[in-house]
Amino acid sequence: MTKFKEKKLEEQLQQDHIESKLLFKIVFEHSPSAITVTDSQERIVAWNPMAEKMLGMGRADLFNKPVSSLYPPQEWKRMRSMNIRNKGMQANIVTKVIRKDGSLLDISASISVLKDSKDKVIGSIGIFNDITHEKLVEQQMRESENKLRIILDNSAAAITMTDENEQIISWNHFTEKLFGMNAKDLHCRPISSLYPVEEWKMIRALNIRQSGFKHHLPTKIIRKDGTIIDVDLSVNILKDEHGKIIGSVGMLQDITEQKRANELIVQAKLVAEEANNAKSIFLAQMSHEVRTPMNAIIGMIDMTLDTPLTDEQKDNLKVAKDAADSLLSLINDILDLSRAQSGRVVIEEVEINVPDIVKNVCKGLMILARNKGVDVIWSIDPSIPRLLLGDPVRLRQVIVNLVNNAIKFTNKGKVQVNVKLKSLTDKDAEVVFEVVDNGIGISPKNLPHIFDVFTEAHNTTARRYGGTGLGLAICKKIVEMMRGSIVVESKEGVGSTFRFSIIFGYQPDALEDSNGDQRGRTENTGSSVPTELHHLRVLLAEDNTVNQRIATRILEKLGWKVVVVSNGQEVLNTLNNQTFDVILMDDNMPVLNGIETVQVLRREEKQTGVHVPVVAMTANAMVGDRERYLAAGMDGYVSKPIDRNLLYEEIVKLVTQRLNN
Repeated sequence: MTKFKEKKLEEQLQQDHIESKLLFKIVFEHSPSAITVTDSQERIVAWNPMAEKMLGMGRADLFNKPVSSLYPPQEWKRMRSMNIRNKGMQANIVTKVIRKDGSLLDISASISVLKDSKDKVIGSIGIFNDITHEKLVEQQMRESENKLRIILDNSAAAITMTDENEQIISWNHFTEKLFGMNAKDLHCRPISSLYPVEEWKMIRALNIRQSGFKHHLPTKIIRKDGTIIDVDLSVNILKDEHGKIIGSVGMLQDITEQKRANELIVQAKLVAEEANNAKSIFLAQMSHEVRTPMNAIIGMIDMTLDTPLTDEQKDNLKVAKDAADSLLSLINDILDLSRAQSGRVVIEEVEINVPDIVKNVCKGLMILARNKGVDVIWSIDPSIPRLLLGDPVRLRQVIVNLVNNAIKFTNKGKVQVNVKLKSLTDKDAEVVFEVVDNGIGISPKNLPHIFDVFTEAHNTTARRYGGTGLGLAICKKIVEMMRGSIVVESKEGVGSTFRFSIIFGYQPDALEDSNGDQRGRTENTGSSVPTELHHLRVLLAEDNTVNQRIATRILEKLGWKVVVVSNGQEVLNTLNNQTFDVILMDDNMPVLNGIETVQVLRREEKQTGVHVPVVAMTANAMVGDRERYLAAGMDGYVSKPIDRNLLYEEIVKLVTQRLNN
């Protein structure tokens, strides 16, 4: 080799050496890991910027610093035991170092021992990485795993995990308790063996592995002792990132007691329904049996009052009439409460004028109030829409009951009715009604029970003021059925305020009648019957002789001709020879009852084309009775005791409709 080539090679080697040193310096100074270099005495002689940053130390702190002082004594002792100087290298040592401020830092250290050509140790290089975050995550994962294990082991549900072959590989403590098994019984046990054969077939048919989950499936399991219990099963299928099934998680809850309780509830419900049906049958029967003689009593009193009498006779009959009306009111209250409690009250939604209803009720009760020296006044919010949708009869019933009560318990002063609009939307209007009196008030001990059945500030008040004790209970039921609520505020000796709200339907676009809603009952008398109806022929089907006399007298007062028969067969026989404008039909009659008779009439009507209006006039006044009679083919319905005005109205309406058709 020529000297020129040798020189060139030497220059190239020097250049490579310089470049290598430069590259090493760049890597050393910009490494994201802390690097320290020690001499043969294990003192730090070189370090990079990251070492200063990690340790929080400067040149004065690090130069010639014994490397052992970077570690807590126990950690240095542990590292010494690794015999790194003889091994030459040790990687990924998880340990701690002490920063300048005294705080400890979790690190991963890799140590390489430096030796000369004679294999003598001349120093070492240490590379450190901060693993504080990794340690924190690891700790959190351990804590989460511990919490999860605690939750699972303390769960009141059995939780199992299976592998891809549907064998149990993991479970919680409650699983052992539920099945009465230990770890040996459960480990690698086929999950199918826990279920009766028919139950497993049912579970398999659900294709849970395809759907991925199934929650709250009622099924059964077999315990170790062979007993079978009811459980609620939820299953979730586990899949890997490729969608392959790798197992499942199942949760089982014992519902044996719950199922037994549900069965008891169903049995209790059936018993309650049977008792309720028995009560309804009893009330229907008693209502009919009581209304029949009541019809005779009230009818005879009314007819007698229409005859010439002495003042004493009139007074006596009025007392008897009041007593009869009170008895009828009690019967009606009992029936109303029974209907409300059984949910059989049907709330209508027709157009009503709330202000007119309030005014009419107050005006109607003013005479009663004035006889006691009590004034009835009312205040109505003008912003209440003129027409709302609600039940006028039930609304009137609640207001009458509350105002009547207020008058009854007020000896002097006034009863005030306030009506305000609480809210209005494009569908609903909430209206608040207040009935305020300055009467006897209610004692604090009785106030919480004022809406209970047969509670009327209890017996002493009932004896003094009268009443059934049912009115407020009925009011509460009706108000709640009209989407409202009712409360009372009272102070004994000062007065009471009954406040109830009702949510009415509202149609902003509905055309309002300029005269308001007037759905009150028309007081028909003989003079209000149209001229063309003054000579009606009425067929009365009634088997009770007293009721025959009463109805005949009521109808003949209008100049109507009445023919009386005692059963349904006589109705059919009479119609073969005579024609009538209307038939009044009792139901409970011998030979043929009212429903059977009207059904025969309607079949014959298909042949003759002649339709005679039939009005059911019966003591059956339970909920649904009216609808039952109309469905059977009757055209109208009037309950006993007979209200002559209602009877006139029904007859005039039906006969007028027939004439117009």
